[in-house]
Amino acid sequence: MILGLLWWQPSSATSQPPTPAILKTDARAEVTAALYAASATQAAARKVADGRLKIQRKEIESLRARVLEGEVRLRSELAAAEERYVAALAARDRTYAHEIAVFRGALESIAATPEGVAALARFNAGDEIGALAVLDDLRVARDAARQRRADIESAVEARHNATLALEARTRGKITTAQVIARFEEVTRLDPGVHWDWVELGRLYMQAGKLSEALRSAKAAADTAQDDRGRSVALTELGNVQAAQGNLPAALASYQASLIIWERLARADPSNTGLQRDLSVSYNRIGDIQVIQRTLPAALKSYQAFLAIATRLARSNPGNTDRQRDLSVSYNKIGGVLAAQGNLPAALASHQAAFAIAERLAKADPSNTGLHRDLSVSYIKIGDMQTAQGTLPVALASYQAALAIADRLTRSDFGNMGWQRDLSVSYEKIGDVEVAQGTFVAALASYQASLIIRDWLARSDPANAEWQRDLSISYEKVGNVQAAQGTLAAALASYQASLIIRDWLARSDPANAEWQRDLSISYEKVGNVQVAQGTLPAALASYQASLVIRERLARADLGNAEWQRDVLVGYVEVYLVSSDSKYLAKALETARAMQSRDLLAPRDASMIKDLKRRAGK
Repeated sequence: MILGLLWWQPSSATSQPPTPAILKTDARAEVTAALYAASATQAAARKVADGRLKIQRKEIESLRARVLEGEVRLRSELAAAEERYVAALAARDRTYAHEIAVFRGALESIAATPEGVAALARFNAGDEIGALAVLDDLRVARDAARQRRADIESAVEARHNATLALEARTRGKITTAQVIARFEEVTRLDPGVHWDWVELGRLYMQAGKLSEALRSAKAAADTAQDDRGRSVALTELGNVQAAQGNLPAALASYQASLIIWERLARADPSNTGLQRDLSVSYNRIGDIQVIQRTLPAALKSYQAFLAIATRLARSNPGNTDRQRDLSVSYNKIGGVLAAQGNLPAALASHQAAFAIAERLAKADPSNTGLHRDLSVSYIKIGDMQTAQGTLPVALASYQAALAIADRLTRSDFGNMGWQRDLSVSYEKIGDVEVAQGTFVAALASYQASLIIRDWLARSDPANAEWQRDLSISYEKVGNVQAAQGTLAAALASYQASLIIRDWLARSDPANAEWQRDLSISYEKVGNVQVAQGTLPAALASYQASLVIRERLARADLGNAEWQRDVLVGYVEVYLVSSDSKYLAKALETARAMQSRDLLAPRDASMIKDLKRRAGK
């Protein structure tokens, strides 16, 4: 009952009317008196057998007796002692801390006016009749505190159920959306638990809900209780920022997380959990460096990831997660080696990853995550086989990846990550079909990929990765249409790609990859316009492409790809405009590339051809 809130209070029949001096005391004193006297405080005190708290209580009772005897100057000291007592109890009892915080809020609201302070003073002095209005407010506050306590207790059970639901999803029995609903309920009931927000944020990411994922990452940071929690929150924040295309912010978040993990891992080198967390930070940083095309730095990050993953996997060969990390690290290194042109080493890394992924998937047929890993390994192996020119074998690898991705998406349609995997498989198959000259089949594959990507992009327009994926699909569909001679359709596809890329480039002018994508779109549009005979339009497209390429080439004179882009841009503008200055710039660029050993062997004849055209 609400009347039982004051456990030290004398009964109203024997209490004395409050003196004017007491009625003049400040609001803080009345609030702390009510907090100290609350039944929640009494209940918490009974649960905590603490000698120090008993001493504090005796001190409070002594001070109160002296105040009641007229020593009003001790009221501030009494209030401070009561506040310390409540704080000490709250530090020992989390449920009490939440309950008393709600109660405090109501008391402070009541004491916000002089009338409220006077009523609260009467309440604290035992004048229930005069404090009926206060009692009504306190009843509401107490109800809220009881509900808060019930919510926290309910959240414990809901959390257990949600954790089990995660396992059921891993086995392919329920969907991502169903698990999200459970964790949303948990965080509604008890928003103060860090790992609930981490899990919910990861689920939102997998569902493609970036705004919700960002909110969850920030909540995870706000509720983190230690450095490990703060570092995890930074990693989750970086994941969202990367998906949104904000690479500088993502890299900063990952690096801030890395600093914490390095410190924690050094302090406890035998803690395998901390070592694993450190490896994840290296992996995330490597991902950003790959996108930013700083490949040597990315390789170094992935090698640090591999070193830790290898050590942990060897120390516990039966641990599936440790083996999986090792497989992922091999794939990441293989990707960088392939980008650097070291195909034999890249293939060896991808094969090592595939062997682990295949073994794990066979050992646990119901684990969807392990089967998704296997599909990724099929893609990586297929990429190497494509680079080596063994197209039928590459096609078989991509089709194996497609079969897994299709099965996974059918089991959980709302898992956007798996939907994207399916789109990638269709795209890779289309690439091989183009190389084999089967354009009708290739167009069907690319269009199947485009349908998925269009749906993903529409479901979350802020997801930069999905928007870029869609632009690539439009471009590849356009390539096939151009090869088939359907120029109007090809132009429409290229222009659809250009619109997306222009938006991406404007959203992040520092993203060189997106700037280059835009230059390619302008070039593709120009190529079709040349074929259609609309040369003024083609010239405008080529010049728009060249402006971007010149800027990129000036920014990195050692980037062979960007230098070649600007060289080709000069040639394209020259061929349409017949302006010899562009021919001269093309020849100058080719010679500069040759002097810096940037001109690829396949382009060696370009200098001779340019000289011939220039009459030299």
